[in-house]
Amino acid sequence: MKWIFGISNFLIGTCLASHACVIIERLGKEDFIFSRSKCTNCNQQLCLLDEIPLISYLILKGRCRYCKIHIPCEYFLTEFLGGFAFYKIDFSSIHDICTAIVLFSLLLAAISDYQVQEFDITLVLPALVISLQHIMNNFYRISTTDLIEFLPIFLFFLFETVRKKCGSGDLIVYLILSFYFNSKFANLTFLTASIALLIVFLGSKMSKKEPVAFIPFIYIGLIIQLLCK
Repeated sequence: MKWIFGISNFLIGTCLASHACVIIERLGKEDFIFSRSKCTNCNQQLCLLDEIPLISYLILKGRCRYCKIHIPCEYFLTEFLGGFAFYKIDFSSIHDICTAIVLFSLLLAAISDYQVQEFDITLVLPALVISLQHIMNNFYRISTTDLIEFLPIFLFFLFETVRKKCGSGDLIVYLILSFYFNSKFANLTFLTASIALLIVFLGSKMSKKEPVAFIPFIYIGLIIQLLCK
């Protein structure tokens, strides 16, 4: 039965990730809740068979059914990663529902950061509120070890943000992960993200001066840490 639970959550995750892409695409432009999905090139409304996460992309071979324009593979990858992000979520648990909200908010930030190298603070506001409430409710459990693990990294990100060497978004995401999970979890997530970025950097022709969207890598690191818990 455990594998059925995992598959169900994976499918739910792909649907949430697919909707996250729609939200970022339409944010500030048009309704992303009730309006029908359509091709951004030919504006043709999509049918249900065109909107099945992962499967529709494979069946249509990454192209619009109507105008045949290529659909970026990033959409497929986002849905795939979304499936694993929510893989262990127990949607009958209030705590896990809060975790799902945090994960969805951070996914929105990751997609926005990938596309335009920044994100609106309102995208992660739910995650920020939940993480702040969580840390306040568990403030008495904070140990000296937690502070030692948190303060150096926090001060480093704060210093680099002031110097404008990294975006304030990275600092906000670090605070969310530290407050909601714990400092060790956040540090391991950022370490994994840094390793993933280094691998991509060495395996591609990225310029050292080219701005890098780091939050997508943080999200990948987050998924890996969640699966390893």
